[in-house]
Amino acid sequence: MKNEDMLHELQERLKGLPAEDRQKLIELYEDLMVVAKENRKGDTNLSVTFADDYPPPISIENDSYRNIGRIILASISLFFFNFIFVLGPLIAIFAVYLSFWIVSACFVVSPLFVFTQVFIGGFTTFELFLSIILCGIGLAIGAGLFQAGKRLFLIFSKYVNWNMKLIKGE
Repeated sequence: MKNEDMLHELQERLKGLPAEDRQKLIELYEDLMVVAKENRKGDTNLSVTFADDYPPPISIENDSYRNIGRIILASISLFFFNFIFVLGPLIAIFAVYLSFWIVSACFVVSPLFVFTQVFIGGFTTFELFLSIILCGIGLAIGAGLFQAGKRLFLIFSKYVNWNMKLIKGE
């Protein structure tokens, strides 16, 4: 195989690449041929060196169309699966989590309501102690919800990452 034949075959095998990249690779091989010719002081057949190590043909466009179709199909399937089976429980979990935060906030501010009763009248010490206990319970619930929120976010982000890997086909 002559050098010109090798360059022609190289052009055929690199058809899937963008024109700019293909031209850069062909120029690189031409430069290698010139350097090899200068080093050997005569006409050389560089293609003998590279003939066995030819890469398989590159076809990026064909693979990308197939991958895009698979990605679109996987995205639509996951959308419907998540919409039907995951969205309901996710909304329920979020509603319960939000309601616990509201209960915790109400428990924490309960001593303020007792102090307003001091100025209005009708204050009892039982209500004061009960509001202090509720404030402590509210702080404990809030701390637990903070940790639960971190774990829920971690679980949700892992699920989203799993969906993305499923779409990409990894």
